[in-house]
Parts: sequence; C-alpha cells; structure tokens
Amino acid sequence: MSFIRDCDGITRRDFVRVGGLTALGLSLGEMLKLRAAAADSSTGSPPVKARSCILIWLDGGPSHLETFDLKPHAPAEVRGPFQPISTAVPGTQICELMPNTARLIDKVALIRSVTSPLGEHNFGAHYLLTGYRPTPVVEYPSYGSVVAHIRSSAAEANSTTTSILPRHIAVPNFRVGGGRMAGQGYLPNSTRPFSVGGDPGKPDFRVRDLDYYSGLDQARLDRRRKFSAVLDNFSRDVESAFEAPHDPQFEQAYRLITSADAKQAFDLSSEPQQVRQRYGGRTVGQSCLLARRLIERGVPFVTVNNPGWDTHLHFRPLYRRSGGPDWDS
Repeated sequence: MSFIRDCDGITRRDFVRVGGLTALGLSLGEMLKLRAAAADSSTGSPPVKARSCILIWLDGGPSHLETFDLKPHAPAEVRGPFQPISTAVPGTQICELMPNTARLIDKVALIRSVTSPLGEHNFGAHYLLTGYRPTPVVEYPSYGSVVAHIRSSAAEANSTTTSILPRHIAVPNFRVGGGRMAGQGYLPNSTRPFSVGGDPGKPDFRVRDLDYYSGLDQARLDRRRKFSAVLDNFSRDVESAFEAPHDPQFEQAYRLITSADAKQAFDLSSEPQQVRQRYGGRTVGQSCLLARRLIERGVPFVTVNNPGWDTHLHFRPLYRRSGGPDWDS
C-alpha cells in the first residue's frame, strides 16, 4: 500500500499531525484550506493528489514491540519476544515474522513516535480516527467521512453525475472503538460509512441489503421512490421557509439495489482463485481484497475493520500453535 498521498494532496504524516494541530486550535478543515491556498499560490508544480485511501483498522491492534519497534537493546522485560530482521532500508529493522513487509519497507512511512495521552481503547480510537479528543459535547467525523463530504461537495460544485457506490465504505462494518462511533459525526448522514455487513471470508458472502427483499421487485421499488418524492414535494410546499432535503439514504439504497455495476464491485467470486489465496482465507484478508476492488472502481475511502486483535498474555505460545511462519505471507 502506498503511503505517498491521501485526500487532496495531504500526506499521511499530515493526518497524523492533526491530533497535535487541534490542540493548537487548527482543525482538519482549516488545514485542508491552508493546503489548497498554498497550492494555488505556489509557482511550482501542483502536489500529486491521491484518488483514494484504504484504512486498515486493527481494533486493539498488534503491539509495536512485536511488529515495527522491537527495541532489541531494551531490557528483557521491556523488549518484544521476537527477533529483529534487516529491511530494504539500511538501519531499519522490524519483526522476524514480517519478511515480506521488510522487503517493501522503502515504500512505507514508518512512524514510531505515535502515542496517546488517553489511557483507554475507545478514547484512543476516537482520537486517532478524528484528530480530536473525545468530548460529550460533540461527536467529530472520522477521516473517511471527511473525505466523503469533500468529494461530495466537489462533485456537486462541478455538476458531476452522482456516484453509484458510496464514497465511504466500511468492510465488513464500522464497529471501531467498541462500536460507539457513528463515523460521520456532525457531518450529513450521506457521509456515514456504508457497512457491507457480510463476512468476505465466508463462501456465502453477500452484501447486506444489496439485493431485493422477498416480494420486492424493480416496479415496486420505483413506486416507493415516486411516493418518497411526492412526500418531499409536499414537505417543501408546507414549509416554504426552507427547502426540505430529499432522502439521501433512500436514493443511495435505490442506486445500489438497481445497479448491476454495484453488485459486480462487491462480487469477490469474480476474482481468480490464485489472487484470493494470496490475500488469505480469513476475514481480514478477504476484506482487504474487497477494499482493493472498491478503490479500483472509484470509491475514495474504504475502512477495513478487524476487531478483537488484543493478545495480552501467552503471546509466543499462541503464535507457535498457529503454525504459520510469517504474519505477512
């Protein structure tokens, strides 16, 4: 996965800095505006803009002492249980269980200084996913919803056609941080992450609500859509002081259910078996494969959520019983 650029020319390091910037009163939105202004005033070539981003969220997460920061010279009670190996970048070592990643480390922005002043998983998840400390006053949007909002606003400004696929998709769901985050925060519901729902690692994987319910067909769905439009028009006539918005979630569901292209985007069975095997048969591997398919079809932000990683005790025996030589095979 490339770590060069993310949303609208912002580097991944910039996103990491957001947590510190907000403490100084500079929000993510303000940072994006400053970046855009800097690009406009620059006499040099414009920054390269990435089209998409995949966030692989390992809820709980593997310890840095067992992956990218083994601290081999630290005391035995501090350092990780595994041995370090050299990588493609001289002087940089990572865990012996990640030889494939070691060969590609020159394409990775490895950050070993990330920390959190919040000593609780869910608070830390909110901090990392939004750049703001959690507060009972307001729920901040995650990065994926911010990207979805920016892309949606840009599409409306340019009068482009509405995309069939949602701009922020969560695979298999967005139950990060204990499932207490809605994702979109104070942004419109249209930026809420679309949860796939099913398990891509299972042979009978299907996207929830992507097919017609029993007894519902195209004709009935069209009638419901017309009925919804009539209600919207009635609401606008009654409350003329403002323009009542249409139902974006219904429109999105309608486009997904009636689109053959949308169904094809989620169809993992169309991938060659050799490719599916390279990603591994477990949920997280097949979720990453699905994320790649969605990105290739124009979805700007996909969150792959893998819950329940935490391993606090007996880590080395647990690994040995698994029988696998590498974590990144």
